[in-house]
Amino acid sequence: MNASRLCLSLLLLSGCAAAQGHGGSSEQTPECMLASRYKVNWQYVYRYSTESHNGVRGTPGLRNGPKLSCQVQIEVPHTCAFIMHTRDCALSEVVDTDPQGQSVYRPALGSDAFRTRMERSPLKFTVEAGGRVQLYPDSDEPVNILNIKRGIVSALMEDEGSSTVHGQCVTQYEVNSQQDVPTDVTFSRDLSQCDHFYSRSLTNSPMALLPNLHHPISKLIKSTQSCDYLFDRKGRHITTAICTEEHSYLPFLHGENRMLLTVVSRDLIFQSMKKISSKSFDVDPNQARPLHFEDLQHKSPVQTTDAVLSTMRELVALAGTENGQKRAGLFQKLVSSMRVLRNETLSQAASDMVKISTWLTLQALFQCGTSECTSAIMQIIWTIDGVSLEVDALVYGLSLQPNPDGARVRDMLSMAQYKQSKAIMYALANTVKKFYNGKVTPEITEVSNFMELLLNDCSEEVPDTDSDFPPDPKEVSFLTLRVIGVMARAMQDSSPGLVSSVLRCSQKTDIPIANQKAALRTLQQMDMNDEIRSSLMELYQDTQSPPEKRIAAYLVLMKKPDRALLRDLVSSLVKERDEQLRSFVVSHLHNILSSDDPQMLQLKEGIEMVLQGELAPQNNVFHGMSRNYKMESPLGSVQSNVIFDGRDTLPKEVILETTMRAFGFSHDMLEVGVEGAGFEPTIDAVFGEKGFFSESISRLLNLLGDKAPMLKEVLDRIYPRQERMKRQVTEDHLKAFRDIFQKLLQDVRLSEAPEATAYLRLLGEEIGYLKTSEMRKTLETLSMYQHILTRVLPAQAFNKLTSSTENELFFHYIFMENAFSLPTASGFPLTFSISGVFAPGVRGGLIPSAMTSLSFMPSVGLEFITHMGVQIPDYVDAGIQMHTNMYHESSLNAKISISRNQVRVSIPAPTSNTQVFSISNQLLSISSGQTKIVPLPVEDRVDSTDCRPFLRGLNLCTILHYYNSSSDNLAPYYLLNQDTRFAVEIQPTGKVSEYTATFTDETVREGKRGRHKVESLKLTLKAEGEEPMEVTASVKYNHNKNLILTELLIPDYDVEAVVKMAVSDSEYSEKMLRGITIDITNKNIPQLMFVGRARLDTLKEALVQVHVDIPPLKTNGSVLAFLNKDEHVLFDVETVALLPGTSYQQKTSLKYDEDKFEVELKTHLNSEIEKVIPNAKERHKLLQQYVDDLLDQRVTNTDMKLRHIVTKGIEAGNIWLDKLTARFPSLASLRSKRSISDLTLPALPEKLFWEVDSLFRYQFNKDTKFLSFHLPFGGKKSEDLNFPKSVSVPAIALKPIGLYIPAKTYFLPTFTIPPSLDFNAPLFGLAEVSTKIHSNLYDWDGSISLGNDTVNAPSYVVQYKSIAQSPLSLLSYKLEGVGMLLGRADENLKYLLNTSFSHNLVDLSFSAMETLRAKETLI
Repeated sequence: MNASRLCLSLLLLSGCAAAQGHGGSSEQTPECMLASRYKVNWQYVYRYSTESHNGVRGTPGLRNGPKLSCQVQIEVPHTCAFIMHTRDCALSEVVDTDPQGQSVYRPALGSDAFRTRMERSPLKFTVEAGGRVQLYPDSDEPVNILNIKRGIVSALMEDEGSSTVHGQCVTQYEVNSQQDVPTDVTFSRDLSQCDHFYSRSLTNSPMALLPNLHHPISKLIKSTQSCDYLFDRKGRHITTAICTEEHSYLPFLHGENRMLLTVVSRDLIFQSMKKISSKSFDVDPNQARPLHFEDLQHKSPVQTTDAVLSTMRELVALAGTENGQKRAGLFQKLVSSMRVLRNETLSQAASDMVKISTWLTLQALFQCGTSECTSAIMQIIWTIDGVSLEVDALVYGLSLQPNPDGARVRDMLSMAQYKQSKAIMYALANTVKKFYNGKVTPEITEVSNFMELLLNDCSEEVPDTDSDFPPDPKEVSFLTLRVIGVMARAMQDSSPGLVSSVLRCSQKTDIPIANQKAALRTLQQMDMNDEIRSSLMELYQDTQSPPEKRIAAYLVLMKKPDRALLRDLVSSLVKERDEQLRSFVVSHLHNILSSDDPQMLQLKEGIEMVLQGELAPQNNVFHGMSRNYKMESPLGSVQSNVIFDGRDTLPKEVILETTMRAFGFSHDMLEVGVEGAGFEPTIDAVFGEKGFFSESISRLLNLLGDKAPMLKEVLDRIYPRQERMKRQVTEDHLKAFRDIFQKLLQDVRLSEAPEATAYLRLLGEEIGYLKTSEMRKTLETLSMYQHILTRVLPAQAFNKLTSSTENELFFHYIFMENAFSLPTASGFPLTFSISGVFAPGVRGGLIPSAMTSLSFMPSVGLEFITHMGVQIPDYVDAGIQMHTNMYHESSLNAKISISRNQVRVSIPAPTSNTQVFSISNQLLSISSGQTKIVPLPVEDRVDSTDCRPFLRGLNLCTILHYYNSSSDNLAPYYLLNQDTRFAVEIQPTGKVSEYTATFTDETVREGKRGRHKVESLKLTLKAEGEEPMEVTASVKYNHNKNLILTELLIPDYDVEAVVKMAVSDSEYSEKMLRGITIDITNKNIPQLMFVGRARLDTLKEALVQVHVDIPPLKTNGSVLAFLNKDEHVLFDVETVALLPGTSYQQKTSLKYDEDKFEVELKTHLNSEIEKVIPNAKERHKLLQQYVDDLLDQRVTNTDMKLRHIVTKGIEAGNIWLDKLTARFPSLASLRSKRSISDLTLPALPEKLFWEVDSLFRYQFNKDTKFLSFHLPFGGKKSEDLNFPKSVSVPAIALKPIGLYIPAKTYFLPTFTIPPSLDFNAPLFGLAEVSTKIHSNLYDWDGSISLGNDTVNAPSYVVQYKSIAQSPLSLLSYKLEGVGMLLGRADENLKYLLNTSFSHNLVDLSFSAMETLRAKETLI
């Protein structure tokens, strides 16, 4: 690598030396790397071509993508300054592949327009010494054309540090050929290492749940570039430049093969060069553009409504077809086709779409996301008749969308010109504020002109705005001023006349004071200039103005105060007579003095000098003086303005503002303001001295007298006696209360209606305002909509639902969509998108009549669409799409007839297949004007259908369709990249025409004299047609016997089952049991009997009994569980099972009290061999015959049989045993029991039995022992152990997926280890375990007990015993023993050990006993 870089450096140095001597140029050392390759006043002609192939690995028949070829002329008027001409450009696209696998091209639509656009204006560019490239295109050069020219310029940049269309890249160089200078250089790049190779977000659905994931998804696309450059040895210019880029989607990889990929190739071939005359190189530095790729939006080259309307019609027609699985994909196609239409085309399409389906049109437009779609929504809104809250809410919601453009501003302006409602005006303001970026556009100017016309200097003359809803002039002025305040910066920059109009509104005195203050608040949102400052100063010093207006002017002036302004404001306080204004200004200045804002520090000294001797206002809000309150903290501040007018006791205006400090700046969080007027008469009439409450309480106290002292005391606290005037009261209290209430009504009616206005700002954005005069209208509107939503709409929906069975409702939702583009070397964008569409719906209805028709057909579809491909915006569409679809549908069509006691449901048999569930995957090739399925190169197509009977006349089928591509390693990976489908369908056989279900309900009398009331419900199911079938099920309930009888009849399957269930009571141990009995019979033959009983007695005693009998299997069983919890706990479980030839019984008993714990288990098993194993004797004879045949076989090469050898061996063993007995008399017992075997099998017993009795008992020891364990490092603290106080987690950065987790420190709590662990442990008691086993072949009895057996003196004992008996004496033995320890260690200590073992061969015994005494000896 170092050698390669050295060679490249020599190449550049040699080129520089040659450039100094070429043509006698007097230029100094070149400023850029291209100066050595391209000489001044020379023209270089190249043939440039680039093409892209979008495809799938292993499918040579699938290719699409654009191809471009041009003649490129590079003129060099000055060093490092170039003029590029593109001529004879031809644009084509792939339409097919010939048999040899070569692409077939055709001219693209708009190829002539593209050529004209490429040739119309040359591109000037400069290259700086560091490799930075600056482009100077014409001002009207389209971005898509400029990006293509960027790709051509990028082909000339082969140096390591030079700019490319991807920005600055890390490049690996290699010199392949070198003569005097390197003439063949190859380099490669990982494009993810380029600083401008990143994803550019495209249009996405604004309603998607998972937006803005384009950056992490772009990391799943691997992009590489490799280039080969050839240079002229003498001229050093480029002769051939061939580059190839490959972009592959990593999730679709199969081994090392990239499945879904795009390949971009770029060729630059030198043709000629010639000397040219000197040319000027004049450029505008303001038009400079970088070389890297620029974002753009794509529109279709063919602007027509045909594609949108045809997709719309196909989507609407899906409801009555079997292609419901296409719904989700078609909706995404509809939305995508709407996004590529321009405004005029989409406007025409929207009008036609509404005629087809308004509901579907709105779903698509709201999820489209382009400004053209927003304009189409506005166009539809215009067609809604009358004033409606829905229109206001819809327009306001559209204003909340981010990144508006000029078209949306014009749409909002048109809507505001049509209707000046509060929501629409605020929507216009919000849109303008988001759109304005400091540059005045024609749209902003139009809005400002409309606002100036609407405001009209607050003259209360509403101009003719062609509106159908003329509003109140005063309200229009107030609303206009508030709205101008929302977009104040844009209006101030675009229209100085509008600012002057707002100033004139603030100076007027013949308009409502609320409008004057609204004008001042609007000025507060604008930048302060001399005109505004002087006008506001006049208002502040105008003593004839109300105090609240002067305070509002003061707050505007204090937005950005300087020293001179503060000096004038403070100096005016000396002569100020308005105490309200004076109190507010002084409190506000005091709060500035106590503020920690660094901007106010330089003003504090001057304010303190002026305010010497002034006292701060009282802290009581309702003292009647205006004040500014402020509280600060490190997190932010809370500020409140309480303003009075000096006449009323209630404040005229209250404002609450909160700010939050973050990152060294203060951010507005919440602002709430309330302005009121006219409340004083109403409040005086209710709470005044002669108001309703005062008079009522006086009358009530007089009425009570001394009868209710507690209530009288409470009323005295509310209105003290000294505040109530003594007056004569009549004795007619009822008439007095009536007069008081009528006086209240008259006072309220005659007083002026109070008016209040409240507004809200969140995060610096004004949400809106509300007046009390609007509340009644708002409540009436809400009441109307509540009536519509709860009564009108449900009634309409019910009427429509019950009038037809062809109703349909489908919802389409793009819940996930992320689309973005990446730059390529050719300047064509690589677009990638992944979308998820959810499409549920239902079709059907109900027609009530004598024969009611019901139809219910729900369906739901889920589809994921992945698109990838290189295209040329506005000229060529190309790409590969993968559709993964999941779908479910079901249907119910029925006719229902109802009589007095019968309901009959008739369901026609399905005539078409029903897709219960299906999942499919399909690849599509997208090119201009056509969409086709990807052809697969393999011929091993697999189609399988497996059907099984589901119901009579219906089959449940599993359908599988895929391509077996295992024979071709390059073929697309199965399931992910293939045309694959898996489905579960219900298919009709055609042999059943109808299914019917009949429900019959009746009540009859049974038994003697009809005393038993029986209710019955009968269900009859029938399948009618070529293969009829009938199923009858009935349920009867006998009220007198609490008996439920169920019958099931299926003649075709010979089923005649009866299930009887009864609730019964019985006695057990003289106590009542509640039980249930279930009997199942088939053709009067018992099949199953189940009996269950239970009892619960005050949570102290419980019993559960279950019995099951199965006569066909000759099997029955029972379980009895008993629990008694009184002074001790007793739990018994007994299980009994009887099988053919076998009986099994097990009993478990658990006892627990304060002295002991005991568990006893008893098991008994008996089996009759003949019943368990049929023909057991014959099998025994066959086995004996096999043994005899084996013994009668002749031994090879002898005349003896195997029986003879075995017999003689046994005799020899007996002789040998006789000799041993003579020497060892102890073997005599064994010798006496032996017998010579006749080599026959033992007789087969008639029965096998197995009995086990086990017992476990533990006697508790009530004594305890104190234990203390010293712990390691006891008493140590965490600081003493050098335990860390915190744990730091380093930062985690995974650049391939864009994940970054910053470093974080976790603080650990301190702790102290205790010195010891202390507790009381109970002493060991006495445990006993015993087991007895008794069977045909073996008997065994064993027991062991160990533990503390202390009575008076300490005693510890271990006792064990084991006895075994068997027909085979060698397996019989007896083992027993005992070990005991008595006494204490400081007294007499005695231990005893005794054990014995008895067997036919040996008898052993051992016994030991010793007494120990410990005593002390003093020396």
